[in-house]
Amino acid sequence: MTQAIRYLSEADVVGVLDMPRAIDALADTLALQGQGQARNVPKALATWGDGSSMHALGSVVTGEGGVCGFKNWVHTRQGGGSVFTLFDADRGTLLAVIEARALGMLRTAAITGLATRTLAPASPRHAALIGTGPQAVTQLAALAAVRQPQSVRVYSPTPEKRAEFVRQAQGRYPFSIEAADSLEQALAGAEIVTLITRAEQPFVDAAALRDCRHLNAVGAILPAKAEFAQDVFERADLVVVDDLENARRGSRELRERYGAGVEPWEGVSVLCDLLARGAGSQRPPDARMTLFKGMGMGLSDLALARVVYQAACERDLGQRLAPQTRENLLLAR
Repeated sequence: MTQAIRYLSEADVVGVLDMPRAIDALADTLALQGQGQARNVPKALATWGDGSSMHALGSVVTGEGGVCGFKNWVHTRQGGGSVFTLFDADRGTLLAVIEARALGMLRTAAITGLATRTLAPASPRHAALIGTGPQAVTQLAALAAVRQPQSVRVYSPTPEKRAEFVRQAQGRYPFSIEAADSLEQALAGAEIVTLITRAEQPFVDAAALRDCRHLNAVGAILPAKAEFAQDVFERADLVVVDDLENARRGSRELRERYGAGVEPWEGVSVLCDLLARGAGSQRPPDARMTLFKGMGMGLSDLALARVVYQAACERDLGQRLAPQTRENLLLAR
């Protein structure tokens, strides 16, 4: 009997997936990638008008129970939307259509959490979160899932927004969360720094990061945007990306440092290769600072979509749609 397609809403996603589970799902899938059993399809990207963009990411996990899928999303000044389509990698049948806003926010934060767990100091005293948009909420949750600093200082240019962010976050975590009056105040003493902004020009340099031991730069994912200055690379003893091809295509910071052509990027590591060595810390013992540049990749979405789909089947969640069959396809012509 052909299995019905499940349509899963945002509520279905957040009902079955929390941050620790998302991070573990990513760790498992990236370990498979490091073993050659999973791979990404490079991002397709188009931009137009005043900051509008459309994106598509694909990926596949092979072997028993293999799945593949695509996330497609559009962003404009008027709004946007996203959806993930999950397929059986052996039979090619559509398994689920998943609303992907929450999925995307979780995977963006979870990959940061996984990089932090893999690269950052084990016992930081202070951390800084730069940016207070919707994705900053899940970035804070990802940090809390893998590290327990004494405090997190939060900064964004608008005082009202950062004050409201801190007000909503206080009491949710076992560490203090404080609003910083300036970028400098936020970064002073911060051993882990996460940048999650829409900055178009670099606003953080090496001097500002003098106390930083691990930097997550996950806000600028379009070729015209950047969050940190080029001298930051001089402090970094290890530079890691989630996906090399997407970084080549979309990271202004790395393209300016290592070149925009096809020549090898010497000194840039990929997170899955580090995880293939083992599940523990991969931080060099004498590193001054490690740098993680997250661009987004299909496997991050697929890792979480697979977990969501499995949970939905176990709990019988979502709306059931007519299965994809040859007869249905012929009738649709």
